[in-house]
Amino acid sequence: MRKLAFVIGVFVLMVLVSVSVSAQEATELYITGAWARATVAAPGMGGMMEATAEATPEMRMGHMGSADGVSAAYMMIENPGSLPVRLVSAATKAAELVEIHEIVMENEVMKMRPLESGLEIPAGGSVELKPGGYHVMLMELTQAFVPGKAISLTLTFDLLKADGTTSGTTQDVVIGVPILAEMPMATPNDLVFINAWARPTAAAMMAEATPEATPAMGGMGHMGGAGGVSAAYMQILNRGAADRLVSASTDAAALVEIHEIVMENEVMKMRPLENGLELPSGERVMLKPGGYHIMLMELTQALVPGDAIALTLTFESGTEVLLGVPIYDAMGME
Repeated sequence: MRKLAFVIGVFVLMVLVSVSVSAQEATELYITGAWARATVAAPGMGGMMEATAEATPEMRMGHMGSADGVSAAYMMIENPGSLPVRLVSAATKAAELVEIHEIVMENEVMKMRPLESGLEIPAGGSVELKPGGYHVMLMELTQAFVPGKAISLTLTFDLLKADGTTSGTTQDVVIGVPILAEMPMATPNDLVFINAWARPTAAAMMAEATPEATPAMGGMGHMGGAGGVSAAYMQILNRGAADRLVSASTDAAALVEIHEIVMENEVMKMRPLENGLELPSGERVMLKPGGYHIMLMELTQALVPGDAIALTLTFESGTEVLLGVPIYDAMGME
């Protein structure tokens, strides 16, 4: 049995929550179906990207000089909590200017305008951000948005009281957003991915080791970026029929496996889950350091804080889910 050389990263889609100190506790939000529109074609593909209403000159209101300078992010935001929340701002290193917008019809003309008071998500409800409606406007882009890649996006929510007034508490949710050439097909959201993240490899030599990175686990060598290792972590809530995670893939790693860590004779050992990871109906499965995880090996790039990778998860049912996974040291934030 060959040894794997790791330094770990620790990985995740969709969603880390960090809360400012205040009277109200954080609420868990489900963010599904996130994507951003590409501004250029994928390598080897010709043609122009199809523009959305948000990218037209009329809708850009003078912010941009070309379609390459603007994009938009879309998603479904669910609030299963007992109190409403309000999306008040967003930020990413991929854009200098980020605003929460809506598109409305005025005198039979489609117009885009910022939501000055933010976007409220009612208790027990959901709001969809989609082309031609609510969206996160990404302007003055700092990079090309290439299909198959992903960006990290921080969403800031105001936690509200039952009457809709602010509680004085804000909550940041960091998600990964895959970049797509066109609007994806609508898919069931039975599977919800929560608190996904990946530890940066660029800082691996400075980071505290996880069990996956210890010598007993094979974590000798391969420090740093390309050619090294990381691991993907998240919570998977299965709101549908029982299923099983059977494989995963990403352009950021040449070898991706679903692993678990077990104790044998008082020694921690890591082994692949040959039959995949069981996801019982109505239950939540934790992928976390020292337990189940998605091992990213033979990395093709350094994993840099503030970036994100696109990760495809394949399930026994035949379902495939594309996630964006933000890169940061979640363990160092606890």
